[in-house]
Amino acid sequence: MNRRIFIGRAAAASAALVAGGQWTACTYGKSRQQREQPFRWAMGWILWRDFKGRDIPLSEAIQTLSELGLDGIEFSPRKGELEKHGFTRERFRDLLQEKKLAVSGNYFGGNFHDRTQTDTIRTAFGNTLENLRFYGARNVIIGPPGRNVENIGEAIRATAPVLNELGRIANGAGIRLGLHPHVNTIVETPDEIDLIMELTDPQQVSLAPDTGHIRLGGGNALDIIRKYRDRLSYFHLKDSAGEFQRPHFGPNLRELGQGEIDFPGIMALLKEAGFSGWLNVEQDYTFTTPAESAAISANYIRHTLKPIVNDK
Repeated sequence: MNRRIFIGRAAAASAALVAGGQWTACTYGKSRQQREQPFRWAMGWILWRDFKGRDIPLSEAIQTLSELGLDGIEFSPRKGELEKHGFTRERFRDLLQEKKLAVSGNYFGGNFHDRTQTDTIRTAFGNTLENLRFYGARNVIIGPPGRNVENIGEAIRATAPVLNELGRIANGAGIRLGLHPHVNTIVETPDEIDLIMELTDPQQVSLAPDTGHIRLGGGNALDIIRKYRDRLSYFHLKDSAGEFQRPHFGPNLRELGQGEIDFPGIMALLKEAGFSGWLNVEQDYTFTTPAESAAISANYIRHTLKPIVNDK
């Protein structure tokens, strides 16, 4: 499918979302709740979903998040996942409301550099926006293509215009698109982050940093966050330690405060920059259990990070 048809169909999908009555053009204005609580804290379902020790019910994860006093969950459902856990979308939304939790965002990945995949990407992206709309969420987190390409620079250059187009679609539906650097993808190193940010439109494509992956990719999270402080939309908070041995990054991951990331410095910078949005703890791997892992990171947030951002 050529570029003109892609843009036309995508614009129609965006218009359909807006016509649903719940979304207006995104101005990134702050709601009263955001002004009162500029930092909102979430954890990703991935911690429980991908745990190898036992199958954990989605309801158990929600209960844990509620008891820990968090504000939300990053939820990127796989096909049939809600049904597997005994939910319809409506029942799951009701449970979140009962537990006073919100969906912070939805992860979306694809081979954006491959123009033969444009039609498939457009359809999947429309479904993701609809899912975000259903839960009242405002962030889509973009995972770059995998690193198994002939030329990374060329793949980044081919990806950038597609992200600009997807950003316009998301923007028109009141949703903010944030690019998420990740090891084993074409946006891993500081130079690769700089290149994709240079080639994308700041009005359409923001940065959704992952502190752990930036470090494992050879960068300094604090430096990169400072550099792009005016393009931040969303965060994956992840601690890490040691040297990354491709492709397995799980052994490097740690709960917040257990690794080598300067989170107090990051929080002070975000406060200074006036950041307002979601900070999601994305724990891809744990050496403990999901409940114990979540408690460690939540306690670090409560006792170390919140006092920094709440200090007048």
